[in-house]
Amino acid sequence: MIHCFTSRYEHKNLNIYNQSVQTFKSHNFRMLWTSSVAAHMSVGMQQVMLGWISYDISQSIVFVGLIFALRQVPFVIGGMIAGILSDMVDRKFLIIFTSAILAIISLSVATINQSIPFSMAGLSALALLLGAIDSVQLTTRSAYAYQINEHQSALNGIALINLASKVGAISGALVGGFLIAQFNTSVGFYIMGGAYVISAAVASQMHRTPRSPSSKQSHAPLTNLISYFLLLKNNKQLQVLFTSCTLTEVFGFSYQVLLPVLVAETLEAGGFTLGILNATKHLGGIFSIFMIVSTQAKTGNMKMISLLILGFGIGELMLANSSTLIFMIISVFTINLISGATDIVHQTLMQSITETDQRGKAMGTWVVGVGIGPAGHLEIAYLGSLLSSRLALIVNGGILIGLAVTLSAIQGRSRTKSSP
Repeated sequence: MIHCFTSRYEHKNLNIYNQSVQTFKSHNFRMLWTSSVAAHMSVGMQQVMLGWISYDISQSIVFVGLIFALRQVPFVIGGMIAGILSDMVDRKFLIIFTSAILAIISLSVATINQSIPFSMAGLSALALLLGAIDSVQLTTRSAYAYQINEHQSALNGIALINLASKVGAISGALVGGFLIAQFNTSVGFYIMGGAYVISAAVASQMHRTPRSPSSKQSHAPLTNLISYFLLLKNNKQLQVLFTSCTLTEVFGFSYQVLLPVLVAETLEAGGFTLGILNATKHLGGIFSIFMIVSTQAKTGNMKMISLLILGFGIGELMLANSSTLIFMIISVFTINLISGATDIVHQTLMQSITETDQRGKAMGTWVVGVGIGPAGHLEIAYLGSLLSSRLALIVNGGILIGLAVTLSAIQGRSRTKSSP
């Protein structure tokens, strides 16, 4: 019996390995993966530097929350626009173009910051600008990953692209923290710009990938905008996924606003420790990818999402009770192990329930949910200043647990109605 179980386990791992190898046989996927590593190295540096600079110049938890919120505000409109663009324009071109623009912005900021220090207004404007362009990047890369892998395992393809983002972000977080401690933020922005240049250069090596035949699509912007809202209105499954994605963003991912404060006040540490926690965050995301791929599911399901959100809430309760660096690292790792998987399943399910020519819009819907996340950044920052960081995490963790229970109840009711 033990031998039988071991054989099944080894066979399952072999299937996962073969599936991943098959995905990487695609030249376009290899280029997209490598380009994503470089791009997300810049994003990892960006998160550390924005968080540290905002707290350093203001000494205010509310301003840190505001900066994180401003970076995601453009995702609300940007998600819709990016989804439409991703269905209309060549996705390879969008990836290269946005990477080049982000490189120019990063290098310009680095040069200006050498002589002019950051102000609250300047940092706020930078966060908005970076968020606007990142919303297009995020939507297009995920839609292109699905496009390349739709005839194999879409979940595997998107999980591997998420792996690329975590590999890049974990290195970016460590590099960003090191540069803050040893040099200055200008050097950080120069390195950030260089990574975006590499991302654009690698993406330029991708071959054009024809899209699967689908219904004819109008390229008129107004028509596409109307079709976006009709898709959300008529697809009940997409509505549920959009709601769960949005609430998870608001009450889950917003916990990262408190990391600079927890580092400074609870641990009495500096930028390098914040870099370690951000790196741990992305390391948890990497393990979440292996966890999702190991299921061998093609797209995931609502039961999986409910369980993941439940774990997300428990993770936040763990962080609320962290008083040492080691326990804080364990808590952040646990949160991101769960939250990373939640993201992957949401992205894949949203695209799996839509037609080929609507998948950009489906991903745009996910990005809109991410864009509504700033409400959570402001909410947790306000609760943190009104009560305490610990109580703010307890409140949000409890809300996530309640959301998981509600989704399970909805799923059970739907199953009962569909039964004969």
